[in-house]
Amino acid sequence: MGTAMAASVLMAGTALGMTGSSAAAQDNGLAGVRSTVASVMGADVAAKGRQINATTLDFNGFTASKATPGLKLSCRYGYLCMDVRGTVFNYYTCGKWSVSNWYGTGPWINNQTAGTVARFYGQSDNELWNTTAYSSGTADWAPVYSLRPC
Repeated sequence: MGTAMAASVLMAGTALGMTGSSAAAQDNGLAGVRSTVASVMGADVAAKGRQINATTLDFNGFTASKATPGLKLSCRYGYLCMDVRGTVFNYYTCGKWSVSNWYGTGPWINNQTAGTVARFYGQSDNELWNTTAYSSGTADWAPVYSLRPC
């Protein structure tokens, strides 16, 4: 991180009552999460994220946090969770969510109410696959352009 960027992060963090180390940690964690959300769901969605704890942003329908390398994906009851590009997305609201720039492979868990079907769609809105709760697996995210948690 450049000196000017570090200073601005530190100043912003200090204004929010953070110490220098927590302001830098926020830049390395939450700024990266917001950046990933912006690249896969758009800047307008990313701008709406509000911090709910030191590692998680809430976007009114899903949360996003930085994945912890080496830790297995976990998913609270009532959520559809996935690790995409090192960011964990936890969807808790029904509706169709548009995404782009998803790539790589990563785990997913459908831990919604028993029998709830999550659907993943391709570029031409064709259903690529669906999963009924409870289930889990690993996916290639590149063909996914939208999803419907329930």
